[in-house]
Amino acid sequence: MKKDKKINSLFYRTIAIILPILLVTNLIVLTIMYVASYRQNYDHCAEDVTKAARVIEDFVGMYDLTKESDVKQCNESISALCREFEITYAYVVRIDPETKNETYVTLGAGQNASETYLEERYPGYTVEGSVNQEELDVVSGEKEYAVLHDITSIDDTITCYVPLKHVYDPVKNTFVETEKSTGCVVGAEVSFQEIIRDSRNSFLRVLLVSAVISILIVLVFATVVRKKISAPAKAISRQMKNFVAGKSGSMEKLQEGKGISEFTDMAESFNTMVDEINHYIGDIENLNKEKHIAEAEMNITRSIQLGLLPPAVFNNKDVNVEAFTLPAREVGGDLYAYKVLPQGVFFAVADVSGKGVSAALFVSRALTLLHMYAALGYTPTQAMAAYNDTIAQNNPGKHFITTFAAIYNPTDRSLTYTNAGHNVPYILKKDGIVPLDGAVGMAAGVFSNVEYESETVTLDEGDVIFLYTDGVNEAQNAKGEFFTTERLEEILKAHTGGNRHHIIEDVREQVKDFTAGAEQSDDITMFTLKTAGAFYHKDLHLQAQVQNLQILNETLESIPGVEGQLLLDLNLMAEEIFVNLCSYAYEGKEGEIDIAINVAEKVEIIFSDSGTQYNPTRNQLDIEQYDHEHTVGGLGKFITFQIADEYEYKYEGGKNILKLVKNIK
Repeated sequence: MKKDKKINSLFYRTIAIILPILLVTNLIVLTIMYVASYRQNYDHCAEDVTKAARVIEDFVGMYDLTKESDVKQCNESISALCREFEITYAYVVRIDPETKNETYVTLGAGQNASETYLEERYPGYTVEGSVNQEELDVVSGEKEYAVLHDITSIDDTITCYVPLKHVYDPVKNTFVETEKSTGCVVGAEVSFQEIIRDSRNSFLRVLLVSAVISILIVLVFATVVRKKISAPAKAISRQMKNFVAGKSGSMEKLQEGKGISEFTDMAESFNTMVDEINHYIGDIENLNKEKHIAEAEMNITRSIQLGLLPPAVFNNKDVNVEAFTLPAREVGGDLYAYKVLPQGVFFAVADVSGKGVSAALFVSRALTLLHMYAALGYTPTQAMAAYNDTIAQNNPGKHFITTFAAIYNPTDRSLTYTNAGHNVPYILKKDGIVPLDGAVGMAAGVFSNVEYESETVTLDEGDVIFLYTDGVNEAQNAKGEFFTTERLEEILKAHTGGNRHHIIEDVREQVKDFTAGAEQSDDITMFTLKTAGAFYHKDLHLQAQVQNLQILNETLESIPGVEGQLLLDLNLMAEEIFVNLCSYAYEGKEGEIDIAINVAEKVEIIFSDSGTQYNPTRNQLDIEQYDHEHTVGGLGKFITFQIADEYEYKYEGGKNILKLVKNIK
């Protein structure tokens, strides 16, 4: 008997219920993150090999591939580019469309290349019947390029093919671009296997650590439950027995509780108190039970809403947020949420159908889901679709919930939003109000597999986004008249131009005056987000030492919204200029380099040094006359200014000042 009571205690029940849920949730979240990481790694590799293939195609045209000496030089150049772009192999093959044979013309390899592969794929080697349809489409000109993912028992590779359009013209002693097919394609190949292996190992380590942490959390929580609930419950039971000690008489016994042993003891003690409270039962039965239930639900709802809402005021360098919510006596269950994420500021307002505690709990759970999907990097439409499916599949109360969700990106002041049946928000601008009436879909929670649309608009500095629930426009006065959307719009128009402040306060006061003498029938929630000015600025003051390049790279990687190809281009430009300044600006002496980084619609990197006056934008490399074998330097600088969308040099105040500009779009 004692053993059964121990097993049924709160401690063991808590572990048995919470631990599996926590472990499964961690597994699902980590799996989603792993899939997203796999896709991102693949896209980056595909971009790298495509870029490499195109650059190599330009270089191949500089050589006469009918000459053995040129082929050897071309192989060395391709190998150098393989190491530069961190790819495994790059080659030129001649395609025979009829036999589907491919003959290697030239071949280069990177650091992770296989010696066996290189020995088998020498220039002149023919692989019979290996040409696939994508290569045929590329060599025939039907496709500009093709990217293939090939998984074999030996390796997992990503390959890009581009047509060879630049050929050597012995008459002109240069390379020319031809519109006709040369019968050759340039291939760039990278091993995807090592990247995925590292990602998989990291996933398994995180999964193991997450499982251990989950177990420790549940054990701690169960211990707290035992000390904070179980022990006090036993103490109360003892006090109840002492309270009625010595009193006897006929009593109606409660059935002995089953399950948790502590509450079984409380039930036994309570049985001794039945006679003491019997004379109160008649009075209690005369009370309006429905009224008490409604009031209890109201109190719980208010506590839930106030406890879950984020602060009503929030400010940072990008946005100013203000919010207001006023629960009604008959609550409808609406809430607001916002969070600063790497991709921007996520915010949402939702209103659930129905009333009472279940509605309030439902909307709180729903917004938590939407918040989680946004934090995982989902777009508003992806987040809304996943959020709708989860709610629809777990909706015993048959609630539906109108929701407006958006992400504001301070980098380019873009606002991407989607609307699941919610009231249309407004943008308050200098010259009027603009309704965000696009991308309106079905309310969430009704059906699964609903497709939601999104729209993106660009905001101006100082624009204010105003969101609200139908407790505002459908507020009623004592005569039963509605406040109306038209009356709300008139108030908002008065807050355009230079008067875009105190918006929520003004709307609140006018709704209050309109409904004076009438009972509030629904929740009122309002939310504003005001855009700020410039997105990002950073100053670096570094010693002219190559090891400090890591600080510059880490700074670029930390800029919110700067990622993917844009980040690769910025790192390449910054590395070339910074290393050159460290090597040549101060001629072996100690010196300093100032770097300013500005991000708005464009990314600006401004280098400033007090070294020898030198204009790097002059005397740039003529790529058509470039001699790879005998020319030293100049290629990196050429690539830097090719990547930059704008560049400018000036010598001012005894300093070299070079500005590189890269467009975000």
